[in-house]
Amino acid sequence: MPLNDWQKRLISQLVFVMFTIVVMANPIMTSIFAYPSMDTTNRSSQSLSPVPPKYTEEMRNNSSSSTFKITNELKSFINALVDSNDTSGAIAVGLLDSNGTQFYGHGKISNTSITPVDENTIFAIGSITKVFTTTLLADMVNQGLVKLDDSIEKYLPSDIKVPQYNKHKITVEDLATHTSGLPYFPSNYCSSFDPTSTAYQNSTQYRKDLMDCTKNYTFDKFYEALANTTLSGDSGTKFEYSNFGMGILGHILSLKSNMSSFDDLLSKRILSVLDMNSTSINLSNAQKHRLAIGHFNGSQELPTWNPSEPLAPGPGLHSTVSDLLKFLSANMGLVKTKLGDAMQETQVIRHSTNHLLPNNEPASFHSDKFDSDALGFYVGLGWMITTNLGQEIIWHSGSTPDGYNAFIAFNPAKERGLVILCSTDASNVNISDTIFKHNNSLSSLVGTLLNE
Repeated sequence: MPLNDWQKRLISQLVFVMFTIVVMANPIMTSIFAYPSMDTTNRSSQSLSPVPPKYTEEMRNNSSSSTFKITNELKSFINALVDSNDTSGAIAVGLLDSNGTQFYGHGKISNTSITPVDENTIFAIGSITKVFTTTLLADMVNQGLVKLDDSIEKYLPSDIKVPQYNKHKITVEDLATHTSGLPYFPSNYCSSFDPTSTAYQNSTQYRKDLMDCTKNYTFDKFYEALANTTLSGDSGTKFEYSNFGMGILGHILSLKSNMSSFDDLLSKRILSVLDMNSTSINLSNAQKHRLAIGHFNGSQELPTWNPSEPLAPGPGLHSTVSDLLKFLSANMGLVKTKLGDAMQETQVIRHSTNHLLPNNEPASFHSDKFDSDALGFYVGLGWMITTNLGQEIIWHSGSTPDGYNAFIAFNPAKERGLVILCSTDASNVNISDTIFKHNNSLSSLVGTLLNE
């Protein structure tokens, strides 16, 4: 919906606060905390309420002194995202700091259900899956099972042809940092697949056909695509976001571990360690009862997408706000687990993205007081990292063709984390572009929460 004048001023003011942080930031605290229990005091008991009141000047003024909490302003904004876009989808939000967790949700789990979303409602999280895959990588590196600087052909079957550029070989780290030179998707992934097509945004049938086509993608086709790929340049030099590369990485880790599937490997090494019992690629029958159904074009429900195993390590996971807050808590060091060292290594800056975001979109936020060119945009192992060289926001976004999009982020210096999950397509309610997009007022609110 169009922004009015004061909303535009709000964007400028809050984003300015977000990124004019003192360079000499407080060091990251290393105190050991027990994982706090889920606080549902902020959970909406009127999640099916009428359209919320519009922002007021008083609300805007109060937000400037807000602490890290789910404010009435944020609740009203979340409600408006759902209600004003005439969608039957839902949004769930979680906040985390050293004091515990907070939750707020608005909407139902499906068109026919009266059950409101809560912290245990399951959503598809799309490309946020990638930071789980790279955490798994870092853990296996620490175990001596894989080396980041090894060429990938060392871990693949000997009869598989692996492309090179100027005789430079793709390394394991190249896959994890999107610098392999591999394309976004395999060329033979699906004959009708074209993520730039307007049909992808506007046709429900196209999405259904796509989901049906891609579920039959095999490892034989996967290997065939790898052998026939021409790299875009020298590996390890240029950021080009690649689901193909992340799929290969997950496959390598599965082969090296001798596990039957990537899903089982992830469950054993990551999810069970963090007690993330509601997170998986393939949903159990019990989990399906807690799934918020994905939506497109407002109220139209879509079938659940289960990406084929070769590509699942990139966009395949489902999760909940509660589970993702556990994941962030471990990444932030608020709980100590055996994954702590691996998680810290995933957060180390390894390459510049040259102002590109996931899906190879340009960072495009500009205002009177802020220009994205003043920021550094980087990639670690999977994580996207944005910094003003004083503090960092570590984050990732995700979206899926079956009507979901999501965003997670944390500020390690401030020990603040945030999760937003949405069961409607990004073309209706765009959560995945929360960070650094032009005229995005949600980005301003998120920035204020993570940085003030």
